Amino acid sequence: MLFRCCLAGLLVALAVRPGVAEEKKRGLEIIWVDTDGGAATLIITPAGESILIDCGNPGNRDAERIHKAATKAGLKRIDHLLITHWHSDHYGGAEKLSKLIPIRKFYDRGIPATLDEDKNYATLIGAYKAAGGAKSTTLKAGDEVKLEQVAGSPAVKLLCVCASGEVIAAPVGAKDNPIAKDHKPQPIDKSDNAKSLGFVLSFGDWRFYDSGDLTWNVEAKLVSPSNRVGTVDVYQVTHHGLETSNNPVLIRTIDPRVAICNNGPRKGGHPSVIATLRRLHDMQGLFQLHRNVRSEDSENTGPDKIGNDDRKKEAGATIRLVVEADAKAYAVTVDRTGKTFRFKTRTESK
Repeated sequence: MLFRCCLAGLLVALAVRPGVAEEKKRGLEIIWVDTDGGAATLIITPAGESILIDCGNPGNRDAERIHKAATKAGLKRIDHLLITHWHSDHYGGAEKLSKLIPIRKFYDRGIPATLDEDKNYATLIGAYKAAGGAKSTTLKAGDEVKLEQVAGSPAVKLLCVCASGEVIAAPVGAKDNPIAKDHKPQPIDKSDNAKSLGFVLSFGDWRFYDSGDLTWNVEAKLVSPSNRVGTVDVYQVTHHGLETSNNPVLIRTIDPRVAICNNGPRKGGHPSVIATLRRLHDMQGLFQLHRNVRSEDSENTGPDKIGNDDRKKEAGATIRLVVEADAKAYAVTVDRTGKTFRFKTRTESK
């Protein structure tokens, strides 16, 4: 009789203590893997679904670094691999990575028959197709990558805002963007960079922008004559921080509070781009995967916000971002130092 009473009491206690009976809700995580001036942005949603935007250079190094980051995050597979464009530092690691961890779905802008600007294209695209890309989904501006949702958590959404040089339609009734008049066109970019896929990832009110290596004139199309992107919390600095991208008209319009530059020690992180980001009225955190060794210290971000310092022969360290489960705040951690920086999600109109 006493045993039955105790058991009944325990069951009642568990029923009224959801912290015991229910698993704690998780937030959203982003990991910037060091690909030495390439790109590999790993995203884990509240449902535990994984998204990898680009997969680094050909060879073992970048694939192994991505696999290490995925394994450390508890992943058994990559659910969605999104390739922004056909330059080897963005898709070259696909075949090697597919041998280390299963990849379920592939997305890209469409696979061209040839690419004159890359003499190794035939070999690399063959490897991409062999990894699973032969059955890839072609994305166009306005398409949404369907993601699993968690009941009771803020909605998570991944929207393609540009593809193959075309941009998403302006919202109905959108007003002209006053910043657009400051756009200074550059010569037409005929490279595949200008055809990059670009994405806005949202989790509740929190928003993140990543557009691969998209270049100057197409960036302007996203915010001219009206803003098709909205404002964002976090900006992955486009094209590794090169000055042929990162049009100030786009940056000032989407107005990020945090920026992460996936540069290499001798590629990207250009002083003019760093200066543009620093001039934003509400920039709160500017991070770089590497110190730009070709720039002065004053032209890099602060040393505590640099993932790898090549003067100390550092490489391979990641930068991680975690959005809290309610999407109202987030934190960026520089893994090299273990230092964490905390930010509030913006709540003004998007």
